[in-house]
Amino acid sequence: MEIRPLEDLRTPDGLSLAFNPYGLGGRMEPEDAAAFQQRQVADCDLAAGVAAGTRDSFERLRTVFAYGVLCYDVYTVVGDQTLLIYEQALRDRFMEWCAGTITFGLPHSPNVSYNVTSYDDVKRHAGKMMRERAKLVVAAHTVEFNGMLYGLRLWARAAGLLRGRRSRAAEAALAQLRNHVAHPSGHHVDTPVEAARTVRDLAELINQLWGQATPGGRLYPAPLRREIAVLSWNASGRTRMEPADALTVPAPVEEDEDDAYQHIVVRAVRFAPGSRWDDAHWAEFDSHYETTQFPMDYLWGPGPREQARTYLEKERPEGDSVDFTDRVFLVQDHDRLMPPMRPTVAAGLPDDKRVGTWHAVRADFPVDAFTHVRGSGDRSAGHTRRPGDCSACSAEVLGSGSYDEALSGRRWKSFGG
Repeated sequence: MEIRPLEDLRTPDGLSLAFNPYGLGGRMEPEDAAAFQQRQVADCDLAAGVAAGTRDSFERLRTVFAYGVLCYDVYTVVGDQTLLIYEQALRDRFMEWCAGTITFGLPHSPNVSYNVTSYDDVKRHAGKMMRERAKLVVAAHTVEFNGMLYGLRLWARAAGLLRGRRSRAAEAALAQLRNHVAHPSGHHVDTPVEAARTVRDLAELINQLWGQATPGGRLYPAPLRREIAVLSWNASGRTRMEPADALTVPAPVEEDEDDAYQHIVVRAVRFAPGSRWDDAHWAEFDSHYETTQFPMDYLWGPGPREQARTYLEKERPEGDSVDFTDRVFLVQDHDRLMPPMRPTVAAGLPDDKRVGTWHAVRADFPVDAFTHVRGSGDRSAGHTRRPGDCSACSAEVLGSGSYDEALSGRRWKSFGG
């Protein structure tokens, strides 16, 4: 190996300088590149309660990431090491969760408990129990647990530490990438973009394990703020959504009385065009069905503008925050497949409207639930029809059959549907 002088080691790497806020292109000045790359992971702060070992390993990654400006290969090293910390975080959180005792359920014998002081103890007992076909007891559930990454992922989900249906796919992908790093079969190179995304994903996962969601997060987003809004439409098919405060100003000039707008008052996620939280389906709101991407609550209407203003002044409804992940939807199949519905709405239907086949599905978005139920009718699509996680999409099947049968499934009861 060539011994390079210190001055060479301090020289910025031309590949690193080529990455700028607009993608690939003209090379940045070294000072600007150093600041830009550090900002990519600067806001990935961990929650206060995160275990010291996990925190120290993660902070070392953020420190080393900055040196990628001097050596492009640092980004690959950081990306690989990030994937290995995935398992460390799960182990540290497991030790806090078990509080020194793990319990296994045997097929035909009483439960067995062991005292553990380190994760090596956990792995030793888990290996023994696996050979006896025992499962780890997690609250009211039991899960396969071998002490390895796969078992830790099952445990974290059963313990309710990880949430969201779409994030399951990301967890599986991170696990697969981690296995490639731990058992490499060839050479690979990461870009600073990939390395930063992996660091950010790990930060979200660690914080979620310790009970803190990430505002604006990609995997485990914090609850979204909902405000009071007015949804309006006219006979010409034009629609608009505006904050409730807009009713305090004079009404827009209407073309004629026959084209006057009707208004309803809703509680909806703040309209943010172009952002990740922009609900492109807000104009399709239906009080009976879940036709918007994020939860939207009907409050009043329809009626003319003055009546809407009177309602707002009298009732003074307030905004709130809503977690849109892990929602339960009911999908009715009668003559045709209907859009997803909230269980509370379905509970208010008369008996003659509860006919047909019903499917209870847990999903993050209504379209996920609808797509799963529609796909489950095609065996070639691979969607799961029995209760449990679907292997072809992010949905979880809770039950199906008549209306009462859909709500009486074992998983529905177990998970508090």
